Amino acid sequence: MDCDRLQRWREADRLFTMWLEIEPGDRADWLTRQSMETTILIALKRLIANHEDIDEPMGALAGLAATAPVGAAARDGLRGRRVGGWELIEEIGRGGMSVVYRARRIDADFEQVAAVKLLSLAALGTLGRERFERERRVLARLHHPHIAALIDGGLGEDGTPYLVMPLVPGCDLATHCRERGLGWEQRVALIVEICAAVAHAHRNLLVHRDLKPGNILVSDEGVPTLLDFGIAKLLNVEEEATHTGLRAMTPGYAAPEQLDGGPITTATDVYALGVILRGLCADLPALPNDLRNIVAMATRVEADRRYPDARALADDLSRLLSGNVVTATPDSLGYRMRSFLRRRRGAVAAASAILLVLVSGLAATQWQARRAEAQAREALRQSARAEAAREFLFDLFEAGNLDRTEGEDPRVSTLVERGARNLSRLDQRPELHAEMATLLARIDIAIGRHERARRLLEEAIASAERTTDEKLHAQVELAQANLANATGDSTRAGMLYERALKTREQAGASDPSFRVAVLSGWAYAMKNLGKQDVARQRIEHELSNVEMNYSANQRGELLLGQALVTRDIQRRLDLAQAAAREFAEQPTTAANELALEVELGNDLFALGNHEQGIAHTRRSVEIADQLYPGSTRYRARTYNNLGSMLRVDDQLGTAEAALAVAESIYRELGDERSAAFAALLHNRGLLLHDTGNSARGLPLVEQALALALEQFGENDRRSGLARRSVALLRAAATADPQANVEWNRAREHAWDAFRPAEQIDTLLIGAEIALELNQPQARARLLEADALIRSGQSELSNHQRIRRDLLWGTLQSMDGQEKLAKASFDAASRIAHSESGNARSRTWQVEMATGEHFQRMGEPSSAKTHYRAALDSLLELGADPAATSVVELSNRLAALDTTSEP
Repeated sequence: MDCDRLQRWREADRLFTMWLEIEPGDRADWLTRQSMETTILIALKRLIANHEDIDEPMGALAGLAATAPVGAAARDGLRGRRVGGWELIEEIGRGGMSVVYRARRIDADFEQVAAVKLLSLAALGTLGRERFERERRVLARLHHPHIAALIDGGLGEDGTPYLVMPLVPGCDLATHCRERGLGWEQRVALIVEICAAVAHAHRNLLVHRDLKPGNILVSDEGVPTLLDFGIAKLLNVEEEATHTGLRAMTPGYAAPEQLDGGPITTATDVYALGVILRGLCADLPALPNDLRNIVAMATRVEADRRYPDARALADDLSRLLSGNVVTATPDSLGYRMRSFLRRRRGAVAAASAILLVLVSGLAATQWQARRAEAQAREALRQSARAEAAREFLFDLFEAGNLDRTEGEDPRVSTLVERGARNLSRLDQRPELHAEMATLLARIDIAIGRHERARRLLEEAIASAERTTDEKLHAQVELAQANLANATGDSTRAGMLYERALKTREQAGASDPSFRVAVLSGWAYAMKNLGKQDVARQRIEHELSNVEMNYSANQRGELLLGQALVTRDIQRRLDLAQAAAREFAEQPTTAANELALEVELGNDLFALGNHEQGIAHTRRSVEIADQLYPGSTRYRARTYNNLGSMLRVDDQLGTAEAALAVAESIYRELGDERSAAFAALLHNRGLLLHDTGNSARGLPLVEQALALALEQFGENDRRSGLARRSVALLRAAATADPQANVEWNRAREHAWDAFRPAEQIDTLLIGAEIALELNQPQARARLLEADALIRSGQSELSNHQRIRRDLLWGTLQSMDGQEKLAKASFDAASRIAHSESGNARSRTWQVEMATGEHFQRMGEPSSAKTHYRAALDSLLELGADPAATSVVELSNRLAALDTTSEP
């Protein structure tokens, strides 16, 4: 696909994402209002035509399924729920995209038990929904005795997509072979049957992409069944080209092209089948050479040199079983030599020089001979080093072989731990020891195992010091800087990034990719140190330096780094969109795609475009789930980010679900001191306040403030926001006069760091605190807020409009201005009750304030009506019956019930 056409499809895909997030009844009008090129409109209409509409809101089932912790005590959170015509009995499995329940049919006259698969929170972005719908369509068209068939599927009453498949009895393939002591012939025969199932899918233009023993169940009768074509790639779907970055796979069984982000073909499944076969027969003695040749051919690095599809592999295995000649043969010496040279391009020049000396030896000088000999030694050294690295990494990933783990996928942390134990094997190879220790440390930094990463880097430093390789020293220093960034030591991080860059420059030969990695991490450290302007200017200069000859991907990374240290939100969005255009020029990494989606989501949301902001943030959650599975900080941060946005957008149930995922990850990691955990505590505290439980939320925001002060100091924007929240919740929970002191400190120290919208919020919160404490400053703060609003620096959100109207209404009511007060309360009520108002969490506050007004005016009957509406609204939001505001409203209603209206 040419660049212009690809760009058109990317734009159509972006618009399609927006279209999906719009209420179905409003989509036609939205489409007619759009202005776009004809070619993009055609592409968009094709996407819409191929889409089967599903309800947009996430229901209770999806939220619960996504957020239930993995621990045994938290399983079966949906037990007894009804999905379509099925009742959920017990949870039997889960993954990043779904949760699976044993279920019984309840809408038929016969008994039937099956497996129901529910879409999880991580997959609720547009691409996740597409994948789930794709899985349903894929399964529906696959009819084979060795593929789990689709029984039922659709949407639950609350919009939760689900699939129903047979509850396959038996155990996984590896366990079946081991427990029954099967010989190689019987194991090969099982693989032939599995190949037939995969070949059926290949004929339907489908690739599984995640074949492994755990996805193959074998019954007691020895019949294999293949599961999970949910990650299948439709080979004839052009729109697949518009989606980059996500790669569904299991490392131990992934083909080289999957690991490299290359094209996925039927040969990708052949590779996985070869690895499965090799693992099944690894513990058996006296295997035929032909079987070894078949496995070698199926698992060749070059996809075009494997069997073309599963049928060809099955045919060769059948020939082996019947005693006929197989097509697989060992690699020739000539091919092995060519392959050797391709894999070691750095040594090709040296090897060529050696050959030249041998051929023209009579004319060569003694100096040339000595030089060639040195080059030969270096070539052999690099060759041995590369081979040792390959063996080390292969052994590491073989630890993920399900044959060795009794069908359980080991955590990434477990694999790193194994690698750390094996490092001692490389003690006599300091360069390789340092490289592998640094690699393992980088993985540990990504998953949040900082202490072990520190120990690994100490080993890497000690080994690197035994070498003269300056490039290696620079790589270790870069990893040290990344660790310092991850642990919040921004000063040390900045120093280490500068040192790494200097070391690398001293090693000679420009390395743009290394330079980009350094500057991206350095920009993050500078932001945390409050030196955004210095960092922005440096990256701007870097981007203008034509001598560096950065690739499109590298320019995109630098643009994201520049956005990170840019204060103006619109400018940040412009830079992020420029980065997206750079990434569109060539395939980019999933890590870059994740950073881009985070930036786009944050910027769009901050600019008031909540719909698109949340859509991009959902996408970032989905990428993080795939790229950094398990308990990793990347996942925790994206879920926290999503939860924060959903809270502001009044999707409180979904927000609580996302924040619960984030908190469980942080606590499992033992990360309860970081700035990210402080942000989570802050978000959860405010969410509790929104649902009337300020007393429970107060300790959380107090802890968040303590962590923010420790990390960033008094004058930082984040510290100011946390202190402002402490003041608000103290006033709401206990009417503590200290609340006003805290508010004044927040304004004094962080006012200049606040964005315009946050300054308006601060003044409105200050007025609310003054009213709670019966202090006179409320009117002055409200008037100052109005002046800022009139300046036009920030457009008011619905929440701010409601808060402002309620504050004015309360002041007018207290002044006896009944008509003005009622007009203010009515204005707030119209927004809070509007379908498009996105202010449901404020409804109870509107009703409560209105009830207080009527009680103040001596109308207890009207007061009761509004108090009752406030209480009902709170409970609908999922408020705790023991929450402060629930108890207060219940007491007010009880008191009014004991009095009669005059």
